[in-house]
Amino acid sequence: MSDLGLFHQDPLWDEGGDLPGALEALFTAAGEVLDLARLRELTGLGDGALQQGIDKLQERLQGASGLRLLEVGGGWRMATSPVYKEMVSRLVTTTRSGKLTPAQIEALAIVAYRQPVTITELNAIRGVTSSANQVKSLMERQLITPAGRKHVVGRPMMYATTQAFLLHFGLKSLHDLPRLEDFGEGRLEAEALAALEPSLPEDGLFGGGALISDPEPPPIEEDSVE
Repeated sequence: MSDLGLFHQDPLWDEGGDLPGALEALFTAAGEVLDLARLRELTGLGDGALQQGIDKLQERLQGASGLRLLEVGGGWRMATSPVYKEMVSRLVTTTRSGKLTPAQIEALAIVAYRQPVTITELNAIRGVTSSANQVKSLMERQLITPAGRKHVVGRPMMYATTQAFLLHFGLKSLHDLPRLEDFGEGRLEAEALAALEPSLPEDGLFGGGALISDPEPPPIEEDSVE
């Protein structure tokens, strides 16, 4: 049976429901990004039917709806509508994973645009003696992760961004990062990334912080001479 046939003939919901409604229930209950592979596993449907259902659900959530289905981090997740941003902000309290500091933005932006990079490379680009504190805090928030060791003397650890990074900034992929040439001269990476920093705390309703577990990060090491 084709995906389209399954879409119409083999419903996975109670009488009166439909595929967009079933997907809305899944995304809302999950509170996290669901990609096509996970949706196939949950529903038994193929990519064609699922994409059709997702498109219909996104259409349904337009207008005055308080929710939106956002495509981020290689999948989709529910988020509150920006129309009601001010009201939602009254509900949301600021937590440790709220807005990034300028130093964190600067370090994270360099990792995002030049990954994988070492702490020594971060220091050189930023013009500071140590970026270890920023790297540690970004790892605690799971915005960056170790990405193997560089094949140079001392084999320093390299760092790269994570899916949580994409979620925090509402990006589908790294290809959606702003173009640096649009930001003039200077520390372009930091300016470009700061332009994407969400105004609501990421632990807000359906926010990125709710999607991130909080394991103990590995220790940060200062790089050896490269």
